[in-house]
Amino acid sequence: PFPRCPRPSEAIFGILRDLGGPGGRSVPLPHALEVLGARGFTPTQVGAALEEYEGLNVLQVNPARTQITFV
Repeated sequence: PFPRCPRPSEAIFGILRDLGGPGGRSVPLPHALEVLGARGFTPTQVGAALEEYEGLNVLQVNPARTQITFV
């Protein structure tokens, strides 16, 4: 269903964007982990992607690690 992405973090980010829906500002982290896990991504890959995109100021994960918010 998805074109091959060169890096897992890019594919993960794309899926998170889809989960946010049109104009979506945030996604519950547990739901995101469930969906990404079902697509074959490991928690390590998801954590690395979140860290990478937080560093780019594209998204933020709240301190309680329950919500992903797009900046």
